[in-house]
Amino acid sequence: MIKARRTSGFTLIELLVVIAIIAVLIALLLPAVQSAREAARRAQCTNNLKQIGLGMHNYESSNGTFPPGTRTCCGGTWLIPLLPYVEQTALFNSWNAAYNNSGVAPYTATTGLYSYSSPGNITVTSTRVNAYMCPSDGNNTQNAGYSQTIGGNQMFVTSQNYIANFGNVTFQQITLTDNGVTYPFLGAPFGDIGGPKMDTNIGTGTVPAKVATFASISDGLSNTMMVSETLVGTNGTKKDLRGFSHWGYASGFSGFLTPNSTMPDWMQNANYCNYSNTERINPPCIPGPSNLIMLAPRSRHSGGVNAAMCDGSVRFIKNTVDRRTFMALSSTRGGEVLSSDSY
Repeated sequence: MIKARRTSGFTLIELLVVIAIIAVLIALLLPAVQSAREAARRAQCTNNLKQIGLGMHNYESSNGTFPPGTRTCCGGTWLIPLLPYVEQTALFNSWNAAYNNSGVAPYTATTGLYSYSSPGNITVTSTRVNAYMCPSDGNNTQNAGYSQTIGGNQMFVTSQNYIANFGNVTFQQITLTDNGVTYPFLGAPFGDIGGPKMDTNIGTGTVPAKVATFASISDGLSNTMMVSETLVGTNGTKKDLRGFSHWGYASGFSGFLTPNSTMPDWMQNANYCNYSNTERINPPCIPGPSNLIMLAPRSRHSGGVNAAMCDGSVRFIKNTVDRRTFMALSSTRGGEVLSSDSY
């Protein structure tokens, strides 16, 4: 009698069990891989801020002051004078600083001659600088749509992931009143050198300094933020100019809004703020009263944002930080007492 030869192999049930085990292992492994990738991206972001902080120190050493935060809306922001100090000297040499508020269209976004989006400067502002980009923000390669066409090539002004500390209240204001409480402006490392409302005491003395020095930061360099993070706005039915920091009014943050605040950012007007009940693709924002600007530091990092301090160190500021503490970290001459464990 011939016995039937038994063939080896998996049964259907065994195969399904193996597939299920593999699926469970993948499900367990995937968060760990994603976490490792985000840790690497956050480390790169921290390194960028260290490079920016070192560049600011070298700039101050060479010029005796911090660079200006911005030159009105459209004459360039702190990103430009810092270029030679983040290994972009050739790019800086291409910048034309002869900005004025006159000229003839088409100088997109403004009628200013040699504005950030004019033909004379579009080569600089359309170039992406790696030191100004945080890899955790997957939207940061988007642009706000301002461009020039030169030689048949359309060149778009880029957005960035880092914004400078413009103080503890709103952009360009001496005081801020909220719920019946008035908060005085207590100094900032950066401001608008062309703004009519520029605080007269950003530096030392009573003469408008327009730019800050190390000596003007009486609160201490280790207790004052220099630069933090922002998320690049995604355009939808309207433009969103957050992260569009070659534009002066998106180049800084306010200490009044804590990191990744659920309170809305204030944009100059409704046309620059893409957030509605039906299209919430960005953090909340509203048109600021009387065109006032107030932006919170924001990031994709879990739990907070990175910030470069004025002493050159980089710290992680938690979303849960108390507003009073965060405002104190944003001021330069408030005289507040801060403990190391308060943020």
